[in-house]
Amino acid sequence: MRKASMIAAALAAITLGGTGTATADIGTPLVDVDTAKVAQALHTTLGNGATVGYAFAITENGVLANTGAAGKARVDKNIAFTPFTRIEIASSTKNVVAAALLKLTEAAGITPEAKIWPYLPPDMRATAHLSWQNVKIKHILGHQSGLGQLVRDSNDTEDALMHTRYEGIKYTMTKAVTVDETPQGYYYENRNYAFARVVITRLWRLTEPDRGVPDWINANTPPWTLNYVNEKLFAPAGISWVTCLAENLDTAAHAYDRANLAKGGVLHQMSGTAFESCASYRGLHMSAMDLARWQVYLRYGDIVTPTVRQWMDSMKLGWRPYGYLPAGGYAHGGRYHDDNGRAVRTCTGKFAGNVEVSLVVNSILGGGDLPPSLGVATAVNRAGCSGWGGCGPRSPTAGRLP
Repeated sequence: MRKASMIAAALAAITLGGTGTATADIGTPLVDVDTAKVAQALHTTLGNGATVGYAFAITENGVLANTGAAGKARVDKNIAFTPFTRIEIASSTKNVVAAALLKLTEAAGITPEAKIWPYLPPDMRATAHLSWQNVKIKHILGHQSGLGQLVRDSNDTEDALMHTRYEGIKYTMTKAVTVDETPQGYYYENRNYAFARVVITRLWRLTEPDRGVPDWINANTPPWTLNYVNEKLFAPAGISWVTCLAENLDTAAHAYDRANLAKGGVLHQMSGTAFESCASYRGLHMSAMDLARWQVYLRYGDIVTPTVRQWMDSMKLGWRPYGYLPAGGYAHGGRYHDDNGRAVRTCTGKFAGNVEVSLVVNSILGGGDLPPSLGVATAVNRAGCSGWGGCGPRSPTAGRLP
């Protein structure tokens, strides 16, 4: 169901500088950004053979302003890439998972300062190193738990044992970690969000005891995080059911090695035993339009509260602190590839001027593998009116996201 009245109230608050829902966005200057020029810049960066297939969607003030797509989702079947093409979004999944955990954090009457220890299964705690008692929700969502440093300093055998499924998480907890809340303590590590999946399940059990969530997660527990993000975040935003598997194997978009299409494409999905980790650090299959809708409802709707948005923005939880983002910009990118160079690249985020941009690509970006978030940030930077000597007439909009 569309929450038009809530979004309208948010827009009024932005325009008038009032105290409505949208004021939870911190550090977002009310500058003007020409979304048509953002689209133009993205086409220039992504087209002409720089990618195999891509799509983007741009919104402004909760209104769909521009979409674009080119290339192939499936080279072998001559299927075009469109703004509605779903493909694994890789680590852009973390933006969704962070919002889910923080929504439950608030519902449980705690804050990101709460320690994750009470919400981890008893058997995990029974064999855990005591240093894990110092790890907080904000540490796992903000990559300051010390887990990244632990993985970095581990040998290949230990690294393989510390995988993102239940038994891997349990083994990881037998190792010591050192929390570091300073900027120097930030160390990006996927396994942090494997812990988020465990905590989400427990908090959902505590805050909604009649839902049927088990008391504690175990190795055979379905991915309850996937259920939560669909029921509590995506469905209210009008996004159809999302999973970590392709909807149709015959037509699903494939990932490609842009430099060698003769290799053929491959479907990136978390099937088999990997599905246990679905909706933690990667895996969701979404389109550019899905991600645009997600950003609009995350920013302006009521799927999360202003408090949750404030936590995300002020502590960079679910966002990556890219140094090249323009002022007022928040984004998270996704980069995933197999051993043969077949890749997906994604980005989703919000920017100054109340502009949101989402991008999905089924190969690397150019010969130098341009980071997707850098491509988006550069496009937004160039489209600011101050950089172009003033904005001309707006391109016609397609209307608010239906």
